[in-house]
Amino acid sequence: MDRKQKGYTLIELVMVISLLGLVAIAVVTISPSPNTSRLQAAAREVQSTIEMAKNYAMTTRTTHGVDFVASGALTVYQSTTATPIANPLDKQDWILTLSNRYPNISIQSNYTVEFNSLGSPTTGGGGSVVLTDGTNTKTIAVTANTGKVNVQ
Repeated sequence: MDRKQKGYTLIELVMVISLLGLVAIAVVTISPSPNTSRLQAAAREVQSTIEMAKNYAMTTRTTHGVDFVASGALTVYQSTTATPIANPLDKQDWILTLSNRYPNISIQSNYTVEFNSLGSPTTGGGGSVVLTDGTNTKTIAVTANTGKVNVQ
């Protein structure tokens, strides 16, 4: 009578566990760090905020801009930095301290960009604002003449 065994051998179990371990290590090393993810999210929000100021300038036909203060906040304003506009989400003055929303993320230097009624930058065109997490940086650049906003 032929006897058939059911189950796995010890060698098969060790191989499967080893492969799972290698996959887990690969996932951990490939995954971005939380700081890198926060930096990317902050850069995208800054990009959107600049584009929103540009859109407000075109729709209201008045100068709008964004003022960045190193290690501080950004302010979206109409005509002058003393007149912040209301954030459409919470109806409060649109002043955002990035480090409150994105821990360890800060603005590296002062920068101001203003847009006219055609969406062209009148101040700050061809310039950029740099965000940092202490190790990595993201640059949000505003193209002169067109006002196109890019994250680099």
